Parts: sequence; structure tokens; C-alpha cells
Amino acid sequence: MSWKFESAIGSFDSLRPLWDDFNRARSSHILLDSGFVSCLLKHFANGEVLFGHSSDSSNPGAALLISRGKGRWETFQPSQAPIGLFLSGTPDSNGEALHLLTRKLPGYALELSVLQQDPDYSFLPLAESRPGLERLDYIQTARITMTGAFEEYWKQRGSNLRHNLARRRRRMAEKHLTGELVVRRAPGEVADAIREYGRLESAGWKAKAGTAVSRDNAQGRFYRDIFEHFCERGEAVIYQFMVGDKIVASDLCLLRNGMMVVLKTAFDEAFNEFSPALMMREDIMKQLFAENQVRVVEFYGRVMEWHTRWSDEIRTLYHVNCLRHLWVGSLKKLANRFK
Repeated sequence: MSWKFESAIGSFDSLRPLWDDFNRARSSHILLDSGFVSCLLKHFANGEVLFGHSSDSSNPGAALLISRGKGRWETFQPSQAPIGLFLSGTPDSNGEALHLLTRKLPGYALELSVLQQDPDYSFLPLAESRPGLERLDYIQTARITMTGAFEEYWKQRGSNLRHNLARRRRRMAEKHLTGELVVRRAPGEVADAIREYGRLESAGWKAKAGTAVSRDNAQGRFYRDIFEHFCERGEAVIYQFMVGDKIVASDLCLLRNGMMVVLKTAFDEAFNEFSPALMMREDIMKQLFAENQVRVVEFYGRVMEWHTRWSDEIRTLYHVNCLRHLWVGSLKKLANRFK
């Protein structure tokens, strides 16, 4: 395989059609779309990120890679990217293409880690470790497969969720408040919607942790670019839940081929007594079932207790470590013992 490595910042945009060709060959996953990847590079990459690509007809591929020193490489993986940025012309079930890529990396690479693989969409469908390939479980994530009618789905949810939401809506009505789901799809609405989303995060625990989206930080600029781009293509939606004239919860979602990915969710903690995020999600699900356009809702975050109220479908994302020599694995085990 003939691999070429270039600065990702300088070369990726000119080779976006190549990247998208590889993505379409598998699933055309929206989180691997070149528009999404280009924005990741624009806002979170430095000059050390390499774009590796091969057009070799026997086994083509592409990946965004960064050196971790001492013969270690891994896929470029900012926290805003839920799944790993590695593509192959065909699923690499035996790791042959990955081993070839490892041997072609600059310097003398001993290990290449392909991070955060989704077993349902990965180009590296690895069920278990094998010589020279390590599978390491990463997180469990949840999805909702939408079949039948909303009423059928809702009956399958726990009674605690259903009764809790009914009680919260009664409490809201007693205070003469009403909730409304608002849907934003137009590119011209994105800037204000991201600003409002940032306001929600900046008023909560994420501000204290320093991870909140704001209009003036890289995250805020990234999500504005992403949603303006995909709204132009009809592949994005921003949900807002309003109480009176105030936005109290919001979801940022991407859409493609019957899949809706919930990238971000936030709510106003001052309205916590009404559980606005849960109310919003119930209204979103009602709308999705009625429209019958979305077949699956993906969360892609670590499974939390609130996910399990909405779904029983859990699967494990994983990393794949490719070891150039078998002795590298033995050396790692020895080092871990000493740790």
C-alpha cells in the first residue's frame, strides 16, 4: 500500500472528495463526513496532525493521525468527535491494512491506536483481541430504534419516567406556565441558537468545569460552523424547549440516512423542578414518531442513568491498538505490572 502523509491543516480540504468516497463506501456516517472533519481540524488541530491517505486500489484508506512520541501514534481525537477518524476502502477485519499503515508511518512506529470505534460502523470490526491487534473497550453508549407508534414506545418506558413527567407538567400548569418545543433548521437561525445553547451551559456545572460552549470560545465557533454547514444541506436540527419566552433546554442534532445524532444537550438548572430536558425529549420523540423520517436516535456519549430511561439498547465502543511486533505487547504488559 502506498501511503502519503501531509499536514492535515494544509491538505485536508483539497482532498475532501477522497475522504467522502471512503466514507460512502461503508455507511456515509455523518460524523465521518468531510464537512464535520474539516471543522474539527479548523478549530482543534495544530500543525502536528497528519492526514494519511492511500489510493492504492488493492487496499485504499485515509486517517487523521498524531504522534504521541516514542514510536506511538493514534488517530486525531478531539473530544467533540464521538467516533475515530479512520477510513478504509473495505472493512479491515484481519487488521492487514492497519498493519501496513503502521509500518508506513514516519519514523519507526511501534504502535498505532485507532480510537473510539463503533462496532456497527467501524472499518475495523474487531470482536476480540488477536496477535498484533488489541481491542480495548472504551465506553457503552445508547441508541433508540424507532419502530411502531409513539404510544407503543412510551408504554415500554418505565413507569417512573412516565409518571414523573406527567407530574412535572401538572406542576408547571399549576404555576400557569406552558412548555413549547421549537425547531430550528435554517442556517440563519444557527448563530442565535448556538448563543442560547452556550448561555444554558455557561449557567451550569460545565462553566465551573471550564467545558461550557460559549460564543467566544473554540467550541462555540465549531458548533456554529457545523450547524450552519449541515443546516444548508438539510442535515441538522436544533431543538429548543421554551417556557414562556425563555429557552430552558436545547439539543443540537445532526441527521442523515434515517439516523439522528444528539451531539449536545443542555438545560437551565434554574428550571430543574420541571425537568425541562426530559420534557423536551418527550416532545421530540413524539414529533419524530409522527414524522416517520428518523429510524434511530444515537446519543454517542457514555451511558448515564437518564439514557436508560429512554432506551434499553446499549453497545460498546472500543479502541484498536495495532502492534508492529508481538514483543511490543509483552513489553506493555510488563510495564503495566510495574505500574
